[in-house]
Amino acid sequence: MFEVVVVGAGPSGIGISIILQKMGINFTVLERNDIGSSFLKWPKQMKLLTPSFFSNSFRMIDLNAISFDTSPALTLQTEHPSGHEYADYLRKLSAHFKLPIQNNTNVDSVLKTKDGFVINTNKGKINTKFLVWAAGEFQYPKDNSFPGSQHCIHNSLITNWDEIQGDEFFVIGGYESGMDTAINLAERNKRVIIIDKENLLNSKEIDPSRTISPYTKDRLRRVNSNNTIEFHTGRVIRVEKNQNEFVIYTEKKKIQSKTKPILATGFTGSLSLIKRLFYWKEGKALLNSFDESTKTSGLYVTGPLLQQHDMIFCFIYKFQQRFAIVANHIGIKLSKDVSIIEEYKKEGMYLENLKNIKDKCTC
Repeated sequence: MFEVVVVGAGPSGIGISIILQKMGINFTVLERNDIGSSFLKWPKQMKLLTPSFFSNSFRMIDLNAISFDTSPALTLQTEHPSGHEYADYLRKLSAHFKLPIQNNTNVDSVLKTKDGFVINTNKGKINTKFLVWAAGEFQYPKDNSFPGSQHCIHNSLITNWDEIQGDEFFVIGGYESGMDTAINLAERNKRVIIIDKENLLNSKEIDPSRTISPYTKDRLRRVNSNNTIEFHTGRVIRVEKNQNEFVIYTEKKKIQSKTKPILATGFTGSLSLIKRLFYWKEGKALLNSFDESTKTSGLYVTGPLLQQHDMIFCFIYKFQQRFAIVANHIGIKLSKDVSIIEEYKKEGMYLENLKNIKDKCTC
């Protein structure tokens, strides 16, 4: 039996595994494909929204780092890494820290027992005392949001924007993935209409998890000087296919398109695979102050699916702050030496007291 099993070898899975390794915990990492596989599936042109900059010497961790003693900026020599570049960073960390990762291991189901968990995989059963769910979301596209979704293509399935054919496209969804889709199409001289129930460019929110990031706004201003990208505010009700055309029905109008509409509707997330192991409220898995399920003790959540106290941790610079919280709680339960946690606190990677955190900007 393992002391801990981590599901997922993306940034959150590898980030917390580095701490478990330093604590001397007996653990393994289960990855359904390969290290950083979600990033390897990004479109060729997609880059991280948050900038990487080497500032570790001043105790300001690279926003895209998953360990305080590393920096993607230094490793990759780029400010906004592509998916393939960031996956390379993850592979380098895995090799350096000698992490016990089992690739091509898919989790089929999880059973809670009195001693811990039984994890059923395509390679057999695995027993563990504690389970850390770090499987992410990119590989679980939300492609059934309304009737007729099957007539569209989810943007996560497009691997190279240079290969897309057509002159005019309708993008359903106006958050970051929708904007990235529109920008890439506009850069290739395509006309784009973004359809969303609201225009987030007018949002008063300051949290980039709830609105459009400054990096995306810069890109949008650069490519949209001649209004190649237009916005239609309205909720899509359904999509129909009529011979060689697609018809998009919104609350306000009927729109005809010669090209397949592109879905930028986000992701369902991998927690749906173990949904019964959580209590839920308003679509959010309920967790305690250690990011542990309030229904199933010993089950922890880390990564972009994490939500606590109305905070969304979908950026790396956010969920990197919670690795040590989870690892420390597990280490104490296993009577391990948790002194490494003091390093994480000192280096600014231990965010607690979430109830007191407020988004604010004085100017």
